[in-house]
Amino acid sequence: MNRPEHGRSLTSRLLTGTRRFRTSLFALPLAAGVLLALPDTAARAADGASLLQLGLFQREGDAWWAWDSLRRRSPDLADGLSPAVVPLDARRQGEGVALRATAPVGLDVAALCRRMLGAGFGCLVLDAAPLPVPPQAPLQAPLQAPETKPPADSAQLAPPRPAGDGKADVAITYPPEAARTMAAIEKSGRRKGRLGAVIPDTALDVMPATLKEEGWNLCALTFDDGPHRVVTRQILDVLNREKIPATYFPVASVAENQGEVIRDFIAAGHEIGNHSLTHADLRAMDPDAQRHEIAEANRILRGFGANPVLFRPPYGRYTPDLLAIAREESMSPVLWTVDTRDWQVRDPDRIVQHVKTEAGTGSVLLLHSTYPSTLNALPRVIAAMRAKGCEFVTLSDWIERMHQIATPATVMAPTLVNAGVNAGVKAGAKAGDTPLRAAN
Repeated sequence: MNRPEHGRSLTSRLLTGTRRFRTSLFALPLAAGVLLALPDTAARAADGASLLQLGLFQREGDAWWAWDSLRRRSPDLADGLSPAVVPLDARRQGEGVALRATAPVGLDVAALCRRMLGAGFGCLVLDAAPLPVPPQAPLQAPLQAPETKPPADSAQLAPPRPAGDGKADVAITYPPEAARTMAAIEKSGRRKGRLGAVIPDTALDVMPATLKEEGWNLCALTFDDGPHRVVTRQILDVLNREKIPATYFPVASVAENQGEVIRDFIAAGHEIGNHSLTHADLRAMDPDAQRHEIAEANRILRGFGANPVLFRPPYGRYTPDLLAIAREESMSPVLWTVDTRDWQVRDPDRIVQHVKTEAGTGSVLLLHSTYPSTLNALPRVIAAMRAKGCEFVTLSDWIERMHQIATPATVMAPTLVNAGVNAGVKAGAKAGDTPLRAAN
């Protein structure tokens, strides 16, 4: 659709600009921060124009504001693109819109998307039409849509699932804002013991001295995102060959179309956790939508025989209310002790070196199932951890064994990482302080 004309004054735009700019910063890189894994020959639009998806938004005005932001901040990236805003579901109102752009013939769209992602914007190359739009009249929403009270039905509030037949492989790309959050999580974890770093709302803890005294040697490998039809399957092969149990947190809307790989993880003795339905930034959603993200992901994964008891929030971002909702859904929120930074460096040697430097017995490693560089590094990561004396277990087993030697935290109250800012939480026993039953 063509962009609607609006004759609002500059003063009016400035008054509302800050709010919408903040919205676009969340929605553009986070909801659409993915790059389609295509061969270079397919990524080049040699036979015709290519279609890019630059973000998913609740309102049309927010989508156009994001496009304005791209043009202002990086005009070279927007040059030659023809933008349009399309509804995600033409049959249901309020389901959100997608910001798309047609690229000129012959442009290397994969390279353009990498540059956009590097600049902090979102970009997805559509090699087909994964969001077909039935014929209908163009959206007529004003640039600044009026606030409306959301319906009570949580299913109506959930963000739309990635559409299409599910055959395209995507890898979540973490923008600079996510890097700051991950660094804050790591910094917060250093001030806690192992258990406090992994379970953000626990009032129990285990300090390194206790682990040494107990001769603790348990470690857990955890993988987020995907499944990727090639990389995730090969990661599973490595784990099985090395006889290592691991915990896998797939994105349920992606896993829904790849049930066989989920069943194979379960059959091999690995644990399946909950990483939400769509991998959106759940903090921006209302409580009903947050609950739907968790509950619907559980429904999908249980359909493949999994029994998720662990919930890892996308990007590691959470609020106290989100953790409370996860508890109400009988999930234990979990993070990690060592971020391998595979999502950032995409270099097997650097991944392995970081593990050698930062990890040890008692570590819970964060890896991702969608990057070839992670796959290439995995055998050496396993060897490095074994050299440190690690015995590998699933994350649920790690937590349950850790609870056996845990004591009440006395140094400081647990903290919650919220967009890189620590918000204090009163100390006190939580539901997660009881041992977990084994998952699977």
